Amino acid sequence: MQIVVNDTNLFIDLIHAELIDVFFQLPFEVHTTDFVVGEIEESEQEEIINQLRGTGRLFVVSYSFDEVEEIMLLQEAVNRLSVPDCSVWHYSKKHNYTLLTGDNLLRKTAMKDQVVVKGLLFIFDELVRLELITPAVACIKLRFLLETGTRLPKEACDERFELWSS
Repeated sequence: MQIVVNDTNLFIDLIHAELIDVFFQLPFEVHTTDFVVGEIEESEQEEIINQLRGTGRLFVVSYSFDEVEEIMLLQEAVNRLSVPDCSVWHYSKKHNYTLLTGDNLLRKTAMKDQVVVKGLLFIFDELVRLELITPAVACIKLRFLLETGTRLPKEACDERFELWSS
């Protein structure tokens, strides 16, 4: 089973679009860091993450003092990235796991560091490919996220709308 490491914005988008449960049906083992969990402040979202963690569906890594120092060095090197962003970048790189993020700076930085990075559109593609949601539902959920402020490449979204509408 492929291990993926989620950042905060993907959890929030998936919860917001009411796709978090179906996301956890994908053939992935989902990991994140305690820094990411700590960044989730809305009580409903926090409750969902805690339930996923409590049932063993979400693995949350905690860091040693030495690892926190390494993360802080990354954050100093790319000071526009948050500590939670640097924590998932560090964890993905250290273990050669795929990083799932919607943050463009994190994506570019991690890719330069030889980390495999995927985003929300990859998740949608997998949900449709594995028939966990229909193409029509994918269109509805993706449009909802775009209308509520999720930033994704317009051309890539339009390609999917065309594909999923046919």
